[in-house]
Amino acid sequence: MKLPLGLNIYWILSILVMGLIFVFSSFPSPMEIPSFTSADKLVHLLAYGVLASLIYCAREKSRAILHPIFIPFLIAFLYGVSDEIHQYFVPGREADVFDALANALGAFVFPLGIHAKKHGWKIKPPNRNP
Repeated sequence: MKLPLGLNIYWILSILVMGLIFVFSSFPSPMEIPSFTSADKLVHLLAYGVLASLIYCAREKSRAILHPIFIPFLIAFLYGVSDEIHQYFVPGREADVFDALANALGAFVFPLGIHAKKHGWKIKPPNRNP
């Protein structure tokens, strides 16, 4: 389906995910999540991993000079940093460096996995024959 202004469905979904992240981070206290150590970091990793993956898919056909993972990572990472700053001003919330790190990890690992799957990156065992 061709959309106006060169948009594709992945850009639309990326913007939707950004909106959902903004809305959820605007609540005065975090939503209840399963209670295990660092569960909130897993939520951050997943949310920003999905966001960066959608951006990666949206840009897939563009002729990028930079590595195809760099721009999705950068956009998702900067959005995550801006969201942490936003949370600083929301009563009952706080900005957390470790949340930003979890955002960055998800924003890097998810598109890297997609790129590796599509382009056949394989981890080769070391050659043990001298």
